[in-house]
Amino acid sequence: MVETRVERQAGRNTDTWIRLMLVAFLANGLGPFGLKVLTEHGLAAYRSQYLLCWYMGGFVFALIALVVSRSGVNSREILLGAAMGGCSLAGQSFTALALSKGLPGHIAFPLTTGGSLFLVALAGIVLFKERIGPYGLCGVVLGVTSLVMLSVA
Repeated sequence: MVETRVERQAGRNTDTWIRLMLVAFLANGLGPFGLKVLTEHGLAAYRSQYLLCWYMGGFVFALIALVVSRSGVNSREILLGAAMGGCSLAGQSFTALALSKGLPGHIAFPLTTGGSLFLVALAGIVLFKERIGPYGLCGVVLGVTSLVMLSVA
């Protein structure tokens, strides 16, 4: 079987996507975990510096990936990325604030994760007119239910 150039490129893009998603999956919980460690060790006053370093590290990683891929970006992509980063930073900052005020981590983390899940699903339905089928609806309900159960247990 002869593989075409388009098929090879699609395979390369898929491999890159899978690697980047694996990095995102593995790094996803590290930021909030660090916030909990800071709070537990009485270092909550340093949460701004911690978040600055964390987000600057992500920015440098993204910049290196952009340079290596030799692909350009347009102003819309920059604006969207900055808005997403700003929302993420705000969420992490408020989570850190809640932890520093004494809210237990077993409540704060599922609440922020469940809230994000709910907002993304709601935005998909309201803004993009997405239809959630029975499997999707079951997935959202099970996801939110599992987060609630984890926070109660």
